[in-house]
Amino acid sequence: MTKEAGILRCPSCGAATAPKDARCGHCGSPLHAIRCPWCFDWTYAQRSDCSRCGSTAVAPTPGVTPMRCPSCETSDFSSRSCEGACLTGCGHCGGVWADVDSFKRLCEDREAQAAYLGMGSPLARQGATGDPSREQIRYRPCPVCCEFMNRFNFAGSSGVILDACKPHGVWFDPDELRRIVAFIRGGGLDQARERTLQEIRETERRLRGELPSAPFPTRPGSHIAAAGGLLDALLRFVG
Repeated sequence: MTKEAGILRCPSCGAATAPKDARCGHCGSPLHAIRCPWCFDWTYAQRSDCSRCGSTAVAPTPGVTPMRCPSCETSDFSSRSCEGACLTGCGHCGGVWADVDSFKRLCEDREAQAAYLGMGSPLARQGATGDPSREQIRYRPCPVCCEFMNRFNFAGSSGVILDACKPHGVWFDPDELRRIVAFIRGGGLDQARERTLQEIRETERRLRGELPSAPFPTRPGSHIAAAGGLLDALLRFVG
């Protein structure tokens, strides 16, 4: 059944329910309310699709150990796909995990970006001060391999510090993925690429003796490659 006018409904009988309900008060069916990682609205794990954004549930892979949240260390994860990308959300803290292929798709595919940006609604990060410079730096384990992830400023200029495991994916605290998608759609990634192209041109001219010698650029934006795989370029210098 669908969720209308702010009412969450039992997927079995359609009776009005609340996210905290473990069973439907009308038909007695067990309920497991989750936050959709695409639109952050409440839905039920029993539903194959989200009633608000239409993302579809992805069943856990048999025999694979459930992931643990790198932020709050719970295992209350749910995975849903939309426009060819799969996002896994933590039902406790609201963080979101994107595997390598899904992160690339969100970076490159405007339809996937529109699906997320059009539905995503910010959730406040627990314990956030509002000033990233005043927050304690914390290195988190990858939910797949449990190795500590690297921290990097996306595109060198977005101001969003992400946690990334190069082989497996990227972790987003609440609202970080929305900010990244908005940054990309606002031209931020294109501007970073253009700055890097300019640095490459200047370096080539120095090598030819057309410009005075200077140290190789260390500005954060210089880590974005002008060509090649997007994710590899973004993560090339984080470990």
